[in-house]
Amino acid sequence: MSIKVKIEDGDGNGNRAKVTEGGYIFIQDSNIPPIDDRDLQIIYRQNLTLNGDGTTTEMTVNGSTTPQLFTIDAIPEKDIYITSLSIFVQATALSLGEDFAGSNTATATLELPNGCRLYYEDKNGEINIGTDIKVNFDFIRLCQGNTPFGDNSTAFIKTDGTPTIFPILSFKKVFGFNGGLRLLRNTTDKLVFEINDDLTAGGTILPANASINIIANGFELK
Repeated sequence: MSIKVKIEDGDGNGNRAKVTEGGYIFIQDSNIPPIDDRDLQIIYRQNLTLNGDGTTTEMTVNGSTTPQLFTIDAIPEKDIYITSLSIFVQATALSLGEDFAGSNTATATLELPNGCRLYYEDKNGEINIGTDIKVNFDFIRLCQGNTPFGDNSTAFIKTDGTPTIFPILSFKKVFGFNGGLRLLRNTTDKLVFEINDDLTAGGTILPANASINIIANGFELK
């Protein structure tokens, strides 16, 4: 014998779950975590900084001997949901497939010998997002061509002023994370961009006016 059951909200509003003739229950997929009077959702926009110091945003540093880590770290009390990364690379003589952040014409250095790595770290260990980032096009490919503009030799490159690329990595579009990449509160979770070469501006690889930084966008949930 079957028992008739009703699923209803507990606030006395009379909202009930609906079941189809085939026995399926209607649900609604929300792109954000549920919000009630115990939760507070706040806009989040922060640079990845050297060792999470909150200050050093410029990534033109020397990581050839000791890897340099630019991070966003989990914080107490609030979960951080990172929905996208805005990547900024600017330098003279910048092209997509031949160099990383412009070529230092004095040495004619093209791609990075070791490359950079983007990953996050949680209770499961290190999870790679992008590895062997050695030329500018590796950023474009990682972001699946988002956002496209220009054509032919200027595709994805802002050419007025100092040449610049600024691809955007969407964690929802690329990896299916509806709420974004979560850094769980009060843990050692972190998002990391690892530099393994000498990216000093005006050094052996990059021109003097090279600039690199990454901004994380999303929200905090208390």
